[in-house]
Amino acid sequence: MLVIALSPPRGHRGPDPLPALQEALAPLDLRRPPERTVGSAAIALADRAETAVDAVRIAAETGAWEVGLGVGPVEQPLPAETRAAGGPGVAAATLALRASRTTGQVPLSVRASDPRHEATAADAEAVLRLVGWMIATRNRGQWRAVHALREHPGATQRELAALLGITQQTVSRAVKTSGWREESAAVPLVVRLLSMIELTSRP
Repeated sequence: MLVIALSPPRGHRGPDPLPALQEALAPLDLRRPPERTVGSAAIALADRAETAVDAVRIAAETGAWEVGLGVGPVEQPLPAETRAAGGPGVAAATLALRASRTTGQVPLSVRASDPRHEATAADAEAVLRLVGWMIATRNRGQWRAVHALREHPGATQRELAALLGITQQTVSRAVKTSGWREESAAVPLVVRLLSMIELTSRP
């Protein structure tokens, strides 16, 4: 299983960011959606690497979270409250969250419960942090183009321009500079890496 541990950065000020994150992640097919643990910190569970990566990307978009992704078994049956979940996968996520606080500009880390997968987890982390960096550096215009692409994946740039009320050249420039194509190419790689760890970590 893939365990996502989330915490606002130390010294966080302002409104509780968890309700907005819960709403943003609601469309995903998570095994357990984000549930509060301590303060504004939360934990979520995913059965599939694709879902976990989507959750991490959405959390990164908000800029309000440190993220630890743990891969490994979780004690079954799952408890009524996700915060009570235990097992190697949860322990790995806790370690990953702690490590995320020392990763610099992109507070995100990946840990596998099985030490044999340490190198693969490090590879997955490297790719996810690059994706997180691209997400963090987008400006408002680039985000408008990216969100339109997500909602209308088959649309041409001319159609997106009409939808957004801007020129086709502006859409082209926003897409090119947003890193969207690079992000889209990197995601399948990190999904494969995480899937390899998860599949071979099952009891």
